[in-house]
This record gives sequence, structure tokens and C-alpha cells, in this order.
Amino acid sequence: MPKNKVQIPEQFTSIEEIQDFWDVHSTADYWEEMEDVDMQLSPELKSKLELKKLYRLLGLSKQQIASIEEKANVENIDSRRLITQWVLERV
Repeated sequence: MPKNKVQIPEQFTSIEEIQDFWDVHSTADYWEEMEDVDMQLSPELKSKLELKKLYRLLGLSKQQIASIEEKANVENIDSRRLITQWVLERV
């Protein structure tokens, strides 16, 4: 823990103030003070995050991802469904 650690303000007055604080402080220095939170994600965001997770799992490059998404758009189907079709064709 750094010697010059300052206390996290109880309240910030603006988004800019929050940004300014965390621009010069590391969350690692405040880890013990962090609290777990429950979050509800919209179905759209959850779907996007799951798709990104699949891309990482498959080790795809940005170019490969762009190509898959372009082909999925042309075929008017979801990228996951296209990947699944390709896998099932080869199994």
C-alpha cells in the first residue's frame, strides 16, 4: 500500500471528478475497500459479451471476427449460429 494513499471521497460531484481521481490512483491500492455488487445486464449486452468470450475462446483475430460477422450479416444470421453451423459441418 503506498504511503501517499488518499481516502476515496464519500461522494463525487461529477463524472469528471471520478475520472480525475481514478486517473491518478490505482484500484489495486484500494482493493480491500471494494465491495461486491450484483449487476443485471440487458439481454443485448449479455449476448455481445458471450459472443466476445466465444471469439477469445476460439483465439480469433480481429480480422477473422470481422470476416465472420460480415458473412453472418450476408446470410442474415447470428455469428454464433454461423460458427455452430461451420463446426457441425466438419464434425
